[in-house]
Amino acid sequence: MRIISYLGGVLKEYCQYSSLAGLSYIADKSYHYTERLFWLACVILSWIGSAYLIVDYMDSYVNNSVSMGVVSLLPIDTLQFPSIGVCEMGYTKEEYHDLEKLIYEMMDPNLSQEEKADLYNYDIEDFLMRVIFHNLYNYGSMNTYCKEYIGTDSPLQCPMKSYQKYADRVRANCSSLFVNCAWNEISFPCCDFFQPIRTTLGTCYLVNSIQTVTKNSKKWLDLTLSLRLGTGHLNLTVTKSSALYILNEEDIPHMLLTTLQFPQIPDGYDGELLLSIQDILNDPYIRNIEPEFRRCKFPDEGPDSAYKMYSYSTCVTECLKQAQIRACNCTHYNLIVDSKDNSTECDYFGLLCLDEHDLLFPQTTIMQPWRVDGLPCQCLPSCNEAQINVVRHSSKIREKTRDRSVSIRMQSLPTQRYFRQSVREKIDIVVSVGGILGLFMGASILSLVELIYFFTVRTFRR
Repeated sequence: MRIISYLGGVLKEYCQYSSLAGLSYIADKSYHYTERLFWLACVILSWIGSAYLIVDYMDSYVNNSVSMGVVSLLPIDTLQFPSIGVCEMGYTKEEYHDLEKLIYEMMDPNLSQEEKADLYNYDIEDFLMRVIFHNLYNYGSMNTYCKEYIGTDSPLQCPMKSYQKYADRVRANCSSLFVNCAWNEISFPCCDFFQPIRTTLGTCYLVNSIQTVTKNSKKWLDLTLSLRLGTGHLNLTVTKSSALYILNEEDIPHMLLTTLQFPQIPDGYDGELLLSIQDILNDPYIRNIEPEFRRCKFPDEGPDSAYKMYSYSTCVTECLKQAQIRACNCTHYNLIVDSKDNSTECDYFGLLCLDEHDLLFPQTTIMQPWRVDGLPCQCLPSCNEAQINVVRHSSKIREKTRDRSVSIRMQSLPTQRYFRQSVREKIDIVVSVGGILGLFMGASILSLVELIYFFTVRTFRR
């Protein structure tokens, strides 16, 4: 009771000498009780009003701290041609001689060529094709090719682990994949600029990606567009069936993000893409706003994955990887980006588990946030993400050639760009909240010092 009485005395003294408006009238016994009740009601209403306005302001800060506008491009302004990704795809009509060699190497080396030919197992070939090339995989198919050979004395068994080494042997490297690359009809060495990166599709080759090279370095191809330089024209010719991806510089190809994916599967494929782009410019003060409030992240703001830079596609890749680990305690070899990643690579039984949970090549609808069984991804878009649209896509088949070629050009240069600007910053919180507290309560920064003083130093010196 003594402590309560003592603290009550401290509180009374604080109210008597407080700089907060109205408290001294409440604590002063020289006033009639009706006056003190009047001031008590005024103080309570003021505090409730200030709390309501502060909550309303913070809600506005969270939901309306950024605005989007449009600004006109000047004749001297430039923009970048989109990043391009090329990923080899499986094709059942393609001959994969390295895969055949691998299967022959699994056999007893003492067998003759005729005996090896008789033992050659197309079920194992089909299994490896679906492990190496994701586009050939069908849900539920992993268990169909090897099931009848496991536990038997068959001289040829399905590989049970280390699938990355099989993919490295079978998939085309850069020099065997690309035939010719040209920018505005001027050829350039493809493999000097198309750099490899591991993705959910396997190893892909990207040009002008900040995930693989430093921007404006020697390996960065100058694909600048302007009124003076023109709209740009990129020609690519490859030897293998593949998929072309139109990307922002921080993005990577992903099996679930197929809006700007263009397969080039048949021999003699000749395609043409006509694009339009609307890029975005960010107010420098945007970085002062937390990502969850501005609803986007810059590439250098913590990738949270094995990739160098953040993007929506790298975030979704990491999300899929974590979903695989939660379900099966391992992940597909394509999602182990580099040697620093200590995640467990799925063996044969791990792949069966992923297949059973539909996590090898899930449907794109798995990313819909309202799905109960969807991926729990909390992925924000990139703040630098330009809007890329396909104006026209046409293709034809050329006779007497097995190469695939594609021509990519801009329809025209944009006349406007989006502009993301800061409406409220952190300093605005201090100013606005301080103004509300000053208006309704007569408070200042010294009022806080006064409060701390009375209940620490003053309390112990009474």
